[in-house]
Amino acid sequence: MPTEESRKSFINWFKKHHPREYYFFSAIESNIKKIHSSNHFGLHEGEYAPISLNIKKLEGNKYHLAADPVAALFLGTICKTIIDENSNNTEAIISDRIQQEFENRLSMKCNDCDAMNMTNAKYCNQCGKNLEIN
Repeated sequence: MPTEESRKSFINWFKKHHPREYYFFSAIESNIKKIHSSNHFGLHEGEYAPISLNIKKLEGNKYHLAADPVAALFLGTICKTIIDENSNNTEAIISDRIQQEFENRLSMKCNDCDAMNMTNAKYCNQCGKNLEIN
């Protein structure tokens, strides 16, 4: 098992050389912490929980993934992190695109305060000044 010193050294290297992957790794660790903070798992400080994955070939061309409970939770944590990150990024991208669309097609900028207003507005919704139609 790695020592705490070697783990910290690796984490620092990982963060420096692969910041995007490190971000994802730390999000997975955060989710693991949330799940494993329950007393149900019974890990003590400094104790390791081995992860075991097995693939069993069934009849025909079928396969079965067998995982111990800790491995199953770990895989679930990875999936949760992927879904969360995908959702968060998608929402941000969509929100930015909607804002751009609004600014480009559905609004006009006040010459006085630079607030965005609907195209058919006669007065600025921010400062109340008359909007000049370009």
